[in-house]
Amino acid sequence: MDWQKIMKEIEDDIIPHYRLDIWERGMYYYLLGQTRIRDIEYRTIPLSALSQALMCSAWKAREVIRLLAKKGCIEVEQTRTGHNVKVFLPTELDIPLLQEKKEDLNIEDIDFFRNREYVGALLEREGNSCFYCLKDISLDTCELDHVVPQLNGGDNSYRNIVVTCHRCNTHKQGTDAEDYLRQMYRKSLINESELEERLSALEALKNGDLLPAL
Repeated sequence: MDWQKIMKEIEDDIIPHYRLDIWERGMYYYLLGQTRIRDIEYRTIPLSALSQALMCSAWKAREVIRLLAKKGCIEVEQTRTGHNVKVFLPTELDIPLLQEKKEDLNIEDIDFFRNREYVGALLEREGNSCFYCLKDISLDTCELDHVVPQLNGGDNSYRNIVVTCHRCNTHKQGTDAEDYLRQMYRKSLINESELEERLSALEALKNGDLLPAL
């Protein structure tokens, strides 16, 4: 997930739309950190942990989590061991302003290189792997690369921007993508089947068939 984009949507859309006060905001971020950021959809959290996190009484913590649930930001079920919580992300909530932004978004007009705003979507499209060598990469380790270098007229569209490992980003430079893949094959960095698969992916990319999920 592109957490930089998600955090921006939380600040720009969730907090003003639901009018979260300082207590609700703190609780939402704490629950987010305990669940979705850790790739956990549901988690049971003791009331004592909630009050300790917000540095407030158990009564106040219970009140805040109930208010968040009432507003629809989270889903809560109280159990004997604590509150079983699911936190909703911005795109999972019915926020009119956010929905308008999504509807107005034209993928053909998006700059996929600027500020790494859509790096998460590109990383997901590439299956968390370098587009060229297929090495595992993450949001913290990936680089953005122009398949057709800007000096050769390459743009910043989804048809020309891919995520890569640091090595490929450094070594490819202005080399044509197909030539670079063949160089990697000759150096035994990828095998024959991987070369053919990468060349097919390159063709699909240029044809606009590899759409990132926004």
